[in-house]
Amino acid sequence: MIGFLQRLGLSSDRCISCGKVFVGFSQGYLCNECLGSIKPFHPIDYSNRLEYVVSYRVFGRYEGVLKEIVHNMKFKSSKNLALLLGKVIREHLWEYMEETKPDIITFPSLNLRRLWIRGFNHVEYILRGAGVPYMKVFKRRDMHKPMAFLNAEKRQKAVLGHRLKEELIDFLEDKKVLVVDDLLTTGSTIQRLAYLLMSVGAQEVHAYFIAKA
Repeated sequence: MIGFLQRLGLSSDRCISCGKVFVGFSQGYLCNECLGSIKPFHPIDYSNRLEYVVSYRVFGRYEGVLKEIVHNMKFKSSKNLALLLGKVIREHLWEYMEETKPDIITFPSLNLRRLWIRGFNHVEYILRGAGVPYMKVFKRRDMHKPMAFLNAEKRQKAVLGHRLKEELIDFLEDKKVLVVDDLLTTGSTIQRLAYLLMSVGAQEVHAYFIAKA
């Protein structure tokens, strides 16, 4: 189907990573060579402790093909690319879930500005692609620009816009929570989210990231 759409000029015939011309059969973004190159990166440096987070896991480094996927998914608003990325990380993420055995899997909420521009929460669609059951426990009360465009000081202010949904506060008590996010950069977002969860009595907070910048 993708190959047919490419021949009609309705889908790209160039790999978003290497730029080579290709005819896709299951998706219209990556050539088979680039798609096959996306694998968990080892070893990831876990020496930096994330406050309030018991453990965390990273799929890969924010470079090469993985970087191109994340960038296109976020800034070109591609739901299908997010679903594809979910399929790519599925085994790695499920292994970590088996290790941590969370009661709840969740993800950061987008602020209204980003949700309006993008039209969907990309991490939610990654989880759908990975076949992971999730619950929305966070909300946003700010209109900051994407974290990629903010310096460290502004990031610290921006993360304060993250809040818990009031109706779920009692439910979160004594729960082991796994928070899934796309990028680990300074750690300010996950530490804010973990703080919120622990402040209402969550038992443990673990985190999973698609890539580490």
